[in-house]
Formats: sequence, C-alpha cells, structure tokens
Amino acid sequence: MKKGHRARMAWRMGQRKPADLLILARIPDKGIASLITSFPVITGCTSGESRDPHVTLFGPLRSGGDLRYFPDIIAQMLSGVTHFSCQREALIRLKGVRGGAIALRLDPGESLRAFYHRLVKTLNSRLSWISWIDRSPGQRLFHITLRFNIPFREVHRVWERVTNLPESPRYQRSGGKDPGFSLRTYLLTCDAPLDLFRIALMRRGFLWKEYDLPRKLWLSRDEALNAGGWVKTREEYRRREGLELHLPVDRKGRSPFVIGDLHLGHRNIIDYCRRPFSSSQEMDRVLIRNWNCTVQPHDEVYYLGDLRHGQHAPPASYYLDRLSGRISLICGNHDEGLIGGVHNLRITHQGIPFFLVHDPGETPAGERSWVLHAHYHNNNIARYPFMNAETRTINVSAELVNYAPVSLDEICRFIRKAGAGEHLATLRQARERYPDGALDIS
Repeated sequence: MKKGHRARMAWRMGQRKPADLLILARIPDKGIASLITSFPVITGCTSGESRDPHVTLFGPLRSGGDLRYFPDIIAQMLSGVTHFSCQREALIRLKGVRGGAIALRLDPGESLRAFYHRLVKTLNSRLSWISWIDRSPGQRLFHITLRFNIPFREVHRVWERVTNLPESPRYQRSGGKDPGFSLRTYLLTCDAPLDLFRIALMRRGFLWKEYDLPRKLWLSRDEALNAGGWVKTREEYRRREGLELHLPVDRKGRSPFVIGDLHLGHRNIIDYCRRPFSSSQEMDRVLIRNWNCTVQPHDEVYYLGDLRHGQHAPPASYYLDRLSGRISLICGNHDEGLIGGVHNLRITHQGIPFFLVHDPGETPAGERSWVLHAHYHNNNIARYPFMNAETRTINVSAELVNYAPVSLDEICRFIRKAGAGEHLATLRQARERYPDGALDIS
C-alpha cells in the first residue's frame, strides 16, 4: 500500500496522530454565521458539517518539539498591524480528505498575504511536518467554509443545487448591483471588506491562545471566549485608526460639513455594515462625540439623510439637540416626518456646484453638478465609493468618512486633484492619495 494512501486511510479511521497546531482567525460576523447556520435550510444539504466562521491562515502542522516559542514569533510578525482586511469573492467548491466543501473565497489583501508568506518562510524550517498547502512558496486558498465533509457521492449534486438557487425573496437589488451568485443574496451583510482583529492558535483542536491585534497582547482561552473582551478590542481599534475622537479637531477657518447615514439607535446597522461597535449605545456615544469634536456651534452642516432608525431608537429631536452646528436636513428613506427636512438641495462651494440628495438614484437626468449623497453606506463601493470622478458622485455615508463629518473644503480639494474617472474608495484612501488634503480639515 502506498504511503499517501495509508495516511488517508489512517485519517479516515481516526488513527492518525493529531496535528499540534493550527493558526486561524475567528470571525465574529453575524451575517456569515447566520448563512452557515441556515445553509442546510436554504440549499437542502443536510449532509456534511459546519463550524463557526473562521479563516485558516496556516497549518495544520506538527512542531516536533516545544510550542512555547510560537506566540513570541507570531507577535513579532504582527508588530504594527491593527487588523487585516479581506474581500469576499466567488463561491467555490473544494476537495478534502473526507469529503467536499463549499466555501466563500477571500482575497486576503496585501497585508495578510505578506503575513502569510512570513509565516511560511519563518516556520517551515522549524516544523517536523506541515501540510503541502503551506510548503514554500505556499498554495493556500483563503476562504470561509460554509459546509465541509459533504460525502463525495453528493458533492456534485449539492454544488448544482447551490449554484442554481433562486435569489432570496428578501433581497433588493439597488443601483444595478449584481450580487454575483444567488447564495450571496441570503447573506444579510454588506460587501465591505471583512476585518480580522484576532489571530488564534488552535492546539490539538482546541483554542489555546488568541492574539489581539489592536491591543497587542495574547489572550488566554477564557479571555478570548469572553464576548465582553470584544468591546475593548473594537475600542482600541477605533482609537488607533482615528475612528473615535476625544479632542476638538484642529481647524483652518470655516467650511460647511457633510455626512449622512448615521443610523443612530439602529443596532442592526452594526452587523449589516460591519461597523466597529459592540452596541447601539456605544455607537451613538462615539458618533455624537465625533460630530461635536469636528463641528463647532457656528458651523453649517448638510446632513444627507437617515439620522436615526429602529423601533427603539429615540426620536430625531433627541439627537438633533445633542449635535453641534446649524444643520440643514436632507430627508432619507428612514426619515419619515422629519421636521424641516427637504428632499434635495443645490449649493455652490469654491465655485463647484453640488446637488445634495440622500439617494443618488433620485438625481435628475443630465445633472452636471457633483452629486453629494449617502444611502449606499459601504455596500456598493465599486459603483458608489467615497469619490467616483467618472460619475461625479461623492458618497458621504458614515462608514466611508471615518464616522465624522467631512468639510466641503477638503472635498473640493480632492475634486480638483482627482484624475478623470478616478475612484477613491474611502476618505482615508483619498487622504493617503492626496496628503495635502488631510492637512486642511477646515
């Protein structure tokens, strides 16, 4: 009997020596967790197994010695990293030792890809055994498994069923957006990058330690499994990334500000748009403070819709009383009965004409002004990024502008510097591309 065949048989019969370690990132994403849980109901596939959402980064492996050096090596590799961002891609079918799997493929991004290659280079020479996937130069396909160990005799039939699903009756197409594949329409979350904040070490199938990237510390198993710890993780991430302000922003004069889609009081928006908050109360506190650290009482603010939402959210007046500045309200689709609100507005700033509206789909045909809008949040960045110079649209949904109002002076600066047809996904990317703009907060 060939060696490879004996190994596979031993694995199937449970006689193979378990691997020492597996390196992965757990994903506390309710949308993906819900899709995994409901997969059998949606697809009719009752065979196979499922696990909590995660991305395997390296392994399984056997060290052949002491494992205590692993945490220090990994922490050194993660110096300066506050998070990794992945982008969901196609639905894929994989073949394992004991059956097939259906998964969501991920583009790991430059930062995570670089970390993986450092793992391969550093650890391969220290290990007694490693999966062929991680042998230099590395063949790992990053993904989130939806179902695995589907019997080989059933995989093709399940795949055909999954790829021919009708769209979810709850799915609403917007802006001509193509969901890519029908199973995506059952995923109740946005298309924004999936951020990974912790790196876990699984020892012989159990969580051993977990490295908190924003806080730069190793958590014990009990600490890692304590849901309350995520409050501190997200808080530190916001602080390091400039998403939570505590002091007034330095200014150079006076300029109107714009922002939209705060969705104050709306708990579900945290999950749907992957906002880095642990509760609606925390979100409200941070968003209001960010606003008031940016806007002074005499400043003019154009608010582009959807101020608050949710059955248990306080009324709009409660929030408006707590927000600084002279606010002009553009009504959004969740702003029924908003006193003083209008559906659109035309202004000119620094000689540049703007058409302000919540939903850019309501822009008049042939409009030549730059369209300032919200509505799409971070759910269609390909078509509605922070700045789309091709369509002359500026998306100031809270998720794209660091959860704080942005000045029209700065937006005008980007308009003058951006190339024809240029796309800038977020305000952060615009400031990195054109750093002079970051100096003029106004």
